[in-house]
Amino acid sequence: MRASEFLQEERGLRLKHKKGKAPHVHQAASPGHVRSKGYYDMYRATMAMAGMDSDGNNENMPDPESWIGGDGLVNALTDEERSMAKKAFSALGMPSKEDSSHTGSREPDGVNSGSPIVAFKGYPR
Repeated sequence: MRASEFLQEERGLRLKHKKGKAPHVHQAASPGHVRSKGYYDMYRATMAMAGMDSDGNNENMPDPESWIGGDGLVNALTDEERSMAKKAFSALGMPSKEDSSHTGSREPDGVNSGSPIVAFKGYPR
């Protein structure tokens, strides 16, 4: 089977696909399963599950949604990477939004200014 026979992509166009049905063997092997509307919700729920005791109590219940929510994030460290990311989203016909509130890295003065490793002879620091 060739990839073109099962991949249905068009350049610059996002296709809407119908959600398929679970195979009968999966349904039979997974009675009483719990579903959510997407992977992000499942991720947040499993974070809550990880901190629960057997009674369902969680001392530090996570927020239902983090600051990034269900959005993806591309963290471009250089102008070239930022340009590449914008071009990639554009080429795929995907919307994107750039946060231009921070330009460049704002590391504290002590970051990368000295090494905790003692230099060996012949290799000054």
